[in-house]
Order: sequence, then structure tokens, then C-alpha cells
Amino acid sequence: MKMKKKQVCFDCLVPLRKVKTKIRGIEMDSSECPKCGAKVFTEEQATEAALKVDAQRLKKQYSKKMIKIGNSWGLTFPKGLADVFRLNNNKTKMTLIPNLKENIIEIKIEN
Repeated sequence: MKMKKKQVCFDCLVPLRKVKTKIRGIEMDSSECPKCGAKVFTEEQATEAALKVDAQRLKKQYSKKMIKIGNSWGLTFPKGLADVFRLNNNKTKMTLIPNLKENIIEIKIEN
């Protein structure tokens, strides 16, 4: 069984306590030094916080019109969506998964 080390403040060397922190209106888990008040986020907490901030930037749904590109059809993505999913990277790949029964085309992003 793996023992979990107790986190301590970098400055005070006092054990940290788990607290809820609100940043930009988003509540997230963190640790806080009871002596100096410094907030510390684990890598997992920081990743979760970044995902919450990105989700806050996005709408729940986008309505777009198809555009004709030669013999094919295309779709443009709003800048916020492109930024969050890193669609402006030439190495980003998309997989389209058609579902005729539900009339849905699912798009999976691979970065």
C-alpha cells in the first residue's frame, strides 16, 4: 500500500489543509497554508481548474452553416472553440463518426 506524503507549505513548512478556492467565479479544490495563506494546487487540481476555465469560455451549443469548398463541404469553428481544442495546430487530427440513426456526426479531436 502506497503511503501518501502530507503536503507542507514551501515557505512555512506547515502542513497544508484542504480548502475550496474560488477563482474567476469557479470553485475548485486546493490546499492552503493556515499560517501564511498561500494556496497550492496539485497537478491534478490545476488540470481540473484549467478544464473548468476552458469550459466556461465555451457555449453549450453552436449553430453553423456549411460552406462549399470545391466538390466538398466544410465547417468553420469559432475562435474560442479552436483555441480550447488546439485546432490551429497542423498536427491536430479529427475523426468523424457518423450516426445515421440519431442524425449526429460526432467529432473526436486528437492532439
